Amino acid sequence: MRTLPDSIPQTVMAMGAHADDIEIGVGGTLAKYHALGYKVVYIMSTNNMSGSVSTLEADNKRVNRKEVNTDMMARRKRECAAAAAELGTTPIHLDYPQRHYTDENLDRVDLRYDTPRPASVTGDVPCIITAGEEKEPIERMTNLILEHNPELILTSPLATYNPEHFGTTLLATNGYWEAVKRGYKGGLLYWMEPQTRYGSAYLRWETFVDISPQLDRKMELIGKHACQMPNAHLPTFGHRILTMEYGKACGCLAAECFIWCNRPSHDEGRFPAYGSLTLELYKNAR
Repeated sequence: MRTLPDSIPQTVMAMGAHADDIEIGVGGTLAKYHALGYKVVYIMSTNNMSGSVSTLEADNKRVNRKEVNTDMMARRKRECAAAAAELGTTPIHLDYPQRHYTDENLDRVDLRYDTPRPASVTGDVPCIITAGEEKEPIERMTNLILEHNPELILTSPLATYNPEHFGTTLLATNGYWEAVKRGYKGGLLYWMEPQTRYGSAYLRWETFVDISPQLDRKMELIGKHACQMPNAHLPTFGHRILTMEYGKACGCLAAECFIWCNRPSHDEGRFPAYGSLTLELYKNAR
């Protein structure tokens, strides 16, 4: 194997359901390879209209308060833009509605057959839970892949505690395979999530990226999502500990772990040509 010539731009695409998912899943990998010259394509699948705002009290205890869906969406998109800017990019928002929202009375409203449309949703669009099964969203995803032609696409796993994560994975995967039919040569990987109830079999990984020097940088990126992760700066922060636990399993200080959906198939003459991110993943495969 040999790496792509320097004249060929290297791009990595990451797709998450919610603002902060990308930083939690692959913030270290993106920081590492952005510093090496990679272009980052940063995609949010939902409109981020649901959730609460967390702040820290003096004793580092988290306090949550509700926020109406339009304000929540605007806040999370601002934080998303700030995090993406650190990676030299601008978020692409697909804006598929989440499965619930907070209304003007600060009550949670689940999307059901008779649920009124919230102010943060315009037009007749599918919820993220079903978007990955519909022709138009899949075509939209396929076109994004073909337009940016990333070396690799990184997204959430199939075994996940959050149905919006799974809906995002389904959309990314169906868009990916359609892009492959049209000549796309890049690979698709699923990052690891520990919060499943499906048993340890679904926590296995096949390869990893060593992000030991980028551990603090990953926490800084997560911390840009202040309304969800106000404690990202603390040494006891859960995602810091988890990233170090992955590192221990991989033989380094800190790691982000992956499972392959499909490996890239770049060919140049008789020799396959791969970027340095793919080469690290191949080197670290177990």
